[in-house]
Amino acid sequence: MDDNARSPAAPRGASRPGDWNLLWVFLAVLLGALWMLTERWDASILDRYEFRQLQTALSTFWMQRDGFHLDYLTPLFGPPWSVPMEFPTYQAIVATLAQHSGLPLEQAGRLAAVLFFLATIPALYDLLGIAGLAPSRRLLALTIVVSSPIYLFYPRTFMIETTALCFAVWFLCALRRALETRGLGWLIAATSLALLAALTKVTTFVVYAVPGAALLLVTLWRAYCTDDGPAWRRLGVPALRAGLPVAIALAVTVAWVAHGDAIKHSNPYTGFLASTELTRWNYGPLALRAEPSFWQHLAENITRNVLSEGALAIALVCAALATARARWTALVAVLGFLSGPLVFANLYHVHDYYYAANALLLVGAAGIALASAWDHPRLPAAARWTALATILALQYYAFDRGYHYYYWKAAPPPPDLATIARETTPADGVLLISGDDWNPLLPYYAQRRALMVAGGRDDEPQVLEDVVAKLPPRQIAAMILVGDPVRKNRELIRARTARFGLAPQPFASSDTADLYLPTEAVAPALARLRGRHFESARVLVATAPAALIPDAKEQELRAEEFPMSSPAPHRASSRFGVSPGEIEGRRVILAHAPSEIFFHPPPGATRIAALVGLAPSAYAKPPPEATDGVVAEIFELQPDGLRRSLWRRELIPVSRPSDRGAQEVNFVSPVSLSGELVFSIAPGPAGNLSYDQAYWAQIDIR
Repeated sequence: MDDNARSPAAPRGASRPGDWNLLWVFLAVLLGALWMLTERWDASILDRYEFRQLQTALSTFWMQRDGFHLDYLTPLFGPPWSVPMEFPTYQAIVATLAQHSGLPLEQAGRLAAVLFFLATIPALYDLLGIAGLAPSRRLLALTIVVSSPIYLFYPRTFMIETTALCFAVWFLCALRRALETRGLGWLIAATSLALLAALTKVTTFVVYAVPGAALLLVTLWRAYCTDDGPAWRRLGVPALRAGLPVAIALAVTVAWVAHGDAIKHSNPYTGFLASTELTRWNYGPLALRAEPSFWQHLAENITRNVLSEGALAIALVCAALATARARWTALVAVLGFLSGPLVFANLYHVHDYYYAANALLLVGAAGIALASAWDHPRLPAAARWTALATILALQYYAFDRGYHYYYWKAAPPPPDLATIARETTPADGVLLISGDDWNPLLPYYAQRRALMVAGGRDDEPQVLEDVVAKLPPRQIAAMILVGDPVRKNRELIRARTARFGLAPQPFASSDTADLYLPTEAVAPALARLRGRHFESARVLVATAPAALIPDAKEQELRAEEFPMSSPAPHRASSRFGVSPGEIEGRRVILAHAPSEIFFHPPPGATRIAALVGLAPSAYAKPPPEATDGVVAEIFELQPDGLRRSLWRRELIPVSRPSDRGAQEVNFVSPVSLSGELVFSIAPGPAGNLSYDQAYWAQIDIR
């Protein structure tokens, strides 16, 4: 039985029942998607796959600042500062948009990505005609595509995904027209779009080769079945028209990759990013495709991020009611979807954002099934609308249990240590960074070029010297050490600080990293940051306040009175006096806030161990008859009169039970402690001195 004979056909261009309703549904879903995509629009890009977003944003920032260069800057590894990956189509567009619109760079990146996703919709609408869908029924398929969880999140990221997707889908659209009309204009358009898609992201372009090949096969079959001219012409012309855009695009892309590889091999730190080194990473071992875990992970990505289980089941039921033409079209789309993870197995296995390229094919296939079955006589109106509503509800549920997390949970702000680095280094300075591989986080937010010792190659000093030799003298403006392995590597710190004229102690620190500045830059940096407060980092160097402790009592201390300390303190400055005492059976130094106790460290000392706390009576009663907290801090006095913070802890025992009792102090310095040490107790943030009965105990400086 002819598929078209199963239900009354409306004249071409005539209105069908529910046309306007489908339009309103599509517009409502599209507006809902745009509302979600613009949620937390001003948040940082530190939400999901921030490494990839930051890498793209870093290149775009330098393009906006220094202009477009074919060998665009990604200044993470030293000269030549360029590490060409994909062609910077998206980056150039975003840099131009930000420059001419006045938008902040990250919001310009989001806007461009969203606009490219929206620009994909008209091309997809045209391609849905291949399935024999009436114009209004194509809106059903588009509605399903727009509701996909992956397209409710990734179009708002600072990534190239939707740009490459847009060019690839428009390439298919132009290729179809070029094969149908044989017009030169469409052939030029197909070639241009193929070139843009492949250069922007070749892994996306390859995915759309499957539906492109299907278009060619259909055209060849139709040409073969005609008797108009010799077979070689009937078959050769379509093959040439389809093959020419692809061949040109791939040839130029191969040349671009070879050019990028040559640049990467010019720096010993970037050779690992050459295409020859990434082959296994991109494709994965052949055996990966046979592992059950690979297919299980693929299924999880589909049901969580692309098409929910229930929506997939409804689409399969609708496929049974669809026309043969629609089923074949949907099958080709599914094969195109599968080509992504089958060819680039490891990339899809590790990164779910790769599904932004091929998800359109799977949800498009589901939409084709629903749209084709929509007018089937066995499917009453109530069932149709129930199916559509159920799919949309299930798609939103899948989004809510996955990507929506990154909307309602605010992305963290940029790291304060990067802000400090930006404020304390010259604009043309270079940050030497170890321990963070090639994470662009700090260089991007510091807005400084970086020389990152990637791959744990800190034990290869000659490699670093070879790269530094290509820099102008004294170009290293700061050093950042990330992670305990390098932060506690005393030999590395000694060698680097001596080699680059850096102060031997960090200028600022966060929970994970230390910032070192040149010795002569410390005082100007302090002046520049005076009065500034940072949430996630702190400046470790400070000038001593003129009136640190009002009405202070100066005391000369006798060593024999402080056996709980090695060495014993030699003097103190406090408002209420410093004296030996006992708390909970432990001999302590009583040091009510505000107080400072001074020690001479033994020669070569690098370690400080101690206990610090508040007497139980300080928080035994509820406020206001209790302490509001104190700040315990240990400083080292520098020859230049500056104070360097070595250790700091805020104690608020009333609201934080973990702050009750004695708290351990353990500090290890990468260099010997030569200056006088100050054990300080300061009142809490409100400056209230009441009940701030603090103490120190078991002090051991060695």
